[in-house]
Amino acid sequence: MSLASTSVVQALDIADARHWTRKPPTRPEARLRHLLRAQTATTLAPRLFCSPQALTRWARGDTADLSAANAALIEREIYRTWQPEVRRRAHRQILQHDGCVIVQLQARFAFTTTSGEFHDPRLRRLTEELPAAHASLLFHARHEDAGEDDLRRVLADGIGEAYFFRALPPHQQQAAATITDLHHIQFHY
Repeated sequence: MSLASTSVVQALDIADARHWTRKPPTRPEARLRHLLRAQTATTLAPRLFCSPQALTRWARGDTADLSAANAALIEREIYRTWQPEVRRRAHRQILQHDGCVIVQLQARFAFTTTSGEFHDPRLRRLTEELPAAHASLLFHARHEDAGEDDLRRVLADGIGEAYFFRALPPHQQQAAATITDLHHIQFHY
């Protein structure tokens, strides 16, 4: 899987892969067998944009009609679900030992203050350490399978506190940042 991502979910999954204790299967049929142990073909098929019959056929080894797009979706799903307990343990250890969660991103932002909402047309390239409270919220949301929008909201709040609003006086802390256009994101922890 590429290290560059435009999705917070995928960027977290890629960063979590650095903590795995063993590698996931590499062949599509082995990956599908692993995925089908945890969920039914009917449940998994919509996530992979295929039919349940195709999933069971591919898991048996008949991958003649498996497209590159389907293989990429299977790989994404493996990254999303592989070693959940190792992932949780790594997140817990990072947070308990004041470990830093660094986010590197290229994005456009909007800002909401008491005087209104402002869209910044600049594409900003930032590398920031998330505050511990926001890193904890981000990990918790990821464990709860929160959607991309929820994760972006938590991330934007953390970036806002760490970068944009750190110099604001206390009476102006009600400002909020929103990620409007995400071009690239990577996490390091």
